Amino acid sequence: MEHACNPPEVNVDVKAHIEYPCSWSYRIIGFKKEVVLSVIERVFDGKANISPVEHFSSHHKYVAINCTVQIESDSQRLTYFDSLVKQDGIIMVI
Repeated sequence: MEHACNPPEVNVDVKAHIEYPCSWSYRIIGFKKEVVLSVIERVFDGKANISPVEHFSSHHKYVAINCTVQIESDSQRLTYFDSLVKQDGIIMVI
């Protein structure tokens, strides 16, 4: 029996196998809906499918918008991620 204080060992060197091209989803969290939508348009050059449903935090301080885009390679996926997190008004990208 394993105890909560002794979790099983995890191999952090294992890399997920992703087959490209593929459809990839991002959840982009920011302060203002208009800013997040503008960032999505700019970073993906109009190629992202934006979910029509946005999610607001309980006090409407943050908004999360999901979008999906066709990815051709691991480097493209990571470049998009890096570009998103560097944008003003973006808090987090998942």
